[in-house]
Amino acid sequence: MKDYYQVLGVPRGASVDEIKKAYRRLAKQYHPDVNKGEKGAEERFKEISEAYNVLSDPEQRKKYDMFGSAFDGAGQDFSGFRWQSTGGGQGFDPSQINFGDIGDLGDILGDLFNMGGVRRKTYSPGDARRSSYQPTVNGQDTFADVEVSFDDAIEGTERRISIRRGDRTENLTVKIPAGVDNGSKVRISGKGQPGFGGGKDGDLYLRIHVTPHPLFWREGADIYTEIPVTIYDAVLGASVEVPTTGGSAKMKIPVGTAGGQKFRLSGKGAPVLGKRGKRGDQYVIVKVVPPKKLSAEAKKAFESIAEQFPYDPKGFDSQ
Repeated sequence: MKDYYQVLGVPRGASVDEIKKAYRRLAKQYHPDVNKGEKGAEERFKEISEAYNVLSDPEQRKKYDMFGSAFDGAGQDFSGFRWQSTGGGQGFDPSQINFGDIGDLGDILGDLFNMGGVRRKTYSPGDARRSSYQPTVNGQDTFADVEVSFDDAIEGTERRISIRRGDRTENLTVKIPAGVDNGSKVRISGKGQPGFGGGKDGDLYLRIHVTPHPLFWREGADIYTEIPVTIYDAVLGASVEVPTTGGSAKMKIPVGTAGGQKFRLSGKGAPVLGKRGKRGDQYVIVKVVPPKKLSAEAKKAFESIAEQFPYDPKGFDSQ
């Protein structure tokens, strides 16, 4: 009986990934389309494929490891691979492979030999042979990095990008929806790598990178900003202008506002992705800024106020 591990050149404890890598390498080396007319290549390819079919299937591998030479799967015509002679002699016909029965083996072959779509090779009359191979292979997804400003991430924008699709470069105008955040992924359907043999094209995913803003930062759909106010506004209360992504807005600072206190502007945040018309809120954090320099007169005035109107910051007023 053949030692399937030896056929693929892997140890008995090899992982599925190691088995797949070994199969890819050997299948590419011994595939009949690569070794036209070379005796032994076809048989070697069948042997490699048979070994992969068993060792890549957890159940079959378990039986093989358990029963060894008594394993009944080894003598079968290996899961739908049908080898036939055509024309004047023995030939390998990949079109007879039933890829529905062998899992991802068709994807591996499609990746190795680009054998997607309908690929046919007609040989010279002397060869008297035609091979056809038509697996269905879905195209792989493609990723592209796109940088946008903070404002464009809030309002939405368009970008012109170039991507490689198959053997050509394609220029696309892509829409960045309003509300994307740093790290968001935007899916563009069908703009990934092309499929083969009727397989679907992959998708294009845009990875969004948002440049920082000097005034705002985000937590989900909520936007935060910090505004400086004078000690007078904090003590006496005031109406102040607050920057928002849509322009400035008026906000009241109540009497006795403390530094670090947070106020909410409802609906002034970012659009919520996937929820039409819904927006987050904007939170305004007050930063009380005392005067850095005091004239002698101003200092005396503050001292007078402190003496006449003392208070305990822990919340207990003096009597």
